Amino acid sequence: MEALKTLYKKEPDLQAILSYQDENIISRFVDSFDVTWEQAEDVFQETKKFLVMGRLPGVFMFDDILILDEMWHNFICFTREYAAFGEAYFGEFLHHLPNTKAEKESVKELAAQNPEKAQQSYLESLKVTMEYCYDAFGEETVTKWFQVYPIMYSKENIKLLRKH
Repeated sequence: MEALKTLYKKEPDLQAILSYQDENIISRFVDSFDVTWEQAEDVFQETKKFLVMGRLPGVFMFDDILILDEMWHNFICFTREYAAFGEAYFGEFLHHLPNTKAEKESVKELAAQNPEKAQQSYLESLKVTMEYCYDAFGEETVTKWFQVYPIMYSKENIKLLRKH
């Protein structure tokens, strides 16, 4: 993934990133969601993949993989570890930047004024995300993100899995 070289201060070492483990991150996630330890480890692994791809142009956190966003939030709670992870593997702090109010309003306005164009824009971003995902991590990850997770971790299922 040549594009990664220009996005981060340090070229990400995918093997090292994917080898990173922290049982406290997994433990807190299991405490927060009704998932097994193995499921939490799997979600953390996929979240690290998303962190690698997250700054590529056109890549976004779409609804079908919101469980990765939940794990990302969980990881950020371990502020020192999260900051050290970003510095060690990317040469910088990895900011979590949700859509701004203006960006959300722009998307809503486009959907109201030109639904076909809004749908096309969404599908193009989805295509870009899928292509980067395939190029970086292969068919297994694409299948997980675009076929398995949308069912296993739908918005409704995430709500049901969240411990109160």
